[in-house]
Amino acid sequence: MTRPAALGFLVSTSLALAACGGGGSGSGGTSLPPPPPPPVSGTVSGTAIKGPVAGATVTAYAINIGTIGEKIVSASTDAQGNFGLSMGPYTGPVMLQMSGGTYSDEASGNSMTMMSGDVMTAVLPTMAAGATVSGIQVTPLTSMAQTMAQHLPGGMTDANIGTANTAVDHYFMVTDILHNAPMNPLVSGSGSAATQDAINYGMSLAAMSQLAASQGMSSSSAMVTAMMNDAADGIMDGKMAGSAVMMGGMGTGAMMPANTATSGLATAMSTFMTSAQNHSGVAVATVQALMNQLRGSNGQMIGSGTGSVVNGTMSGKIFNGTMSQGTVAAYAVNNGTMGGQIASAAADVQGSFTMSLGTYAGVVMLRMNAGTYTDEATGTAMSMGSSDVMTAVMPAVSSGANVTGMMITPLTSMAQSRAQAMTGGMVDANITAANTAVGNYFLCNDILRTQPMNPTVAGSGSTATPDQGNCGIAIAAMSKYAMGQGMTVSSAFVTDMMNDASDGTMNGMMGSSQISMGGGMMGGSMMQSSAGTTGLATAMTDFMGSAMNHSGLTAADMNMLIQKLSSSNGQL
Repeated sequence: MTRPAALGFLVSTSLALAACGGGGSGSGGTSLPPPPPPPVSGTVSGTAIKGPVAGATVTAYAINIGTIGEKIVSASTDAQGNFGLSMGPYTGPVMLQMSGGTYSDEASGNSMTMMSGDVMTAVLPTMAAGATVSGIQVTPLTSMAQTMAQHLPGGMTDANIGTANTAVDHYFMVTDILHNAPMNPLVSGSGSAATQDAINYGMSLAAMSQLAASQGMSSSSAMVTAMMNDAADGIMDGKMAGSAVMMGGMGTGAMMPANTATSGLATAMSTFMTSAQNHSGVAVATVQALMNQLRGSNGQMIGSGTGSVVNGTMSGKIFNGTMSQGTVAAYAVNNGTMGGQIASAAADVQGSFTMSLGTYAGVVMLRMNAGTYTDEATGTAMSMGSSDVMTAVMPAVSSGANVTGMMITPLTSMAQSRAQAMTGGMVDANITAANTAVGNYFLCNDILRTQPMNPTVAGSGSTATPDQGNCGIAIAAMSKYAMGQGMTVSSAFVTDMMNDASDGTMNGMMGSSQISMGGGMMGGSMMQSSAGTTGLATAMTDFMGSAMNHSGLTAADMNMLIQKLSSSNGQL
């Protein structure tokens, strides 16, 4: 080979090697960076109901500083009113607006078209990027709540959204207007399997249709617009901030009587229920309490109709190691079981959250999912498994209370799971007993309000109380145990511990069924009977002696807790 040819061969060979990464190295012998992760894409799905609205357009809008922002995406409803929206990486509050489409009017049974200028809306508190939000209802009631939130001081903030949705919930005696599906009274026998929430919801919508018929409206969608305008100032009195609401909306038409949404709606409901259009099988007596409430109401939804409300709040922190980006939702608890969602909020980069409870009074269950955290045993960033959650449950709060310092951790999750499985479910007595039992098991007096020490932070043990140290090291031991079992995501072991705690005995079983280590009851290796006792004690000792323990505490400092777990029979 000639010298020029040889030189050309070497140059071309070198370029080819460089293009291939030089056997795995870039310039200077360093590894090439990994490809970026695929973009997240959230979804919002649900149903538009004024009777199912077919062929309508549902548009999602961003909310910026309480006001309607840019359009995110639109989609059409199917014949049953169902829609699905791809939200991309959007995070924040969302307003949904539905326009167009046709529906079966309850009072007449006729097919009607949403009039030009009439819309239905719903407003959702902050959703996390990539979150899947399903079962959202867009109805005349959610429309009233959206308008109310928009006109509260500050606009459509998470707090105002929660306040407005809760106010409409209470006015129509529906636990959760955003997530409960209304009964369709035009469907034969629909009331036979419907909940009281679904019945109250469906009959409220039918009553609005009956009111529209009694007013001679050609399309009952105009009554929805009138109701939205009436609700805007927080009081149902036929006025919008002092100006009379017109029955065709705010334009031409007859003025809305002051009692339209109170005794007028109650009378219309009674009329509809005794009409030939009511095929549900639901008797008047079933909604008598709702009709009595409407008939006796002064129209007050919140405050004095100008936004001065008694608005409860809840704030706190999620911890399984340092956590961020999770979504925390608060749920009502009805007769010991989890009910409708009250509010939700996205956690910040430190895992802190704040949400409005509106005027809600009662037991509150908190549930978080989709967070990321720094695993304490390995120091690596992990995402919560898709089926893994952390929870907490607290005894009844009073309306308007400001509850602070609430923790959501693996320990509170075990206690919530235990309370839920006790006879009677999540009632105050069981909640207190379960939280106390888990606290005693891990030598922590108050798992709901004790901020766990983070042992991966240098010197954290020097200022930690014994309760903070015990909570923090117990959580780190769970992470260490998961690593020892070869789990790629340690949040699965939190799910296992919740299942194990549910029957009150830490023995690797949920009732009489052995727990699978993947979380849940299916798939994966079986949970050892000693996982929550000697297994956890050994993992705790191993963690204390590992390079990940930067707390300054030693196994000797944790000896009391280690010995308690080692000698335990697993009884909570």
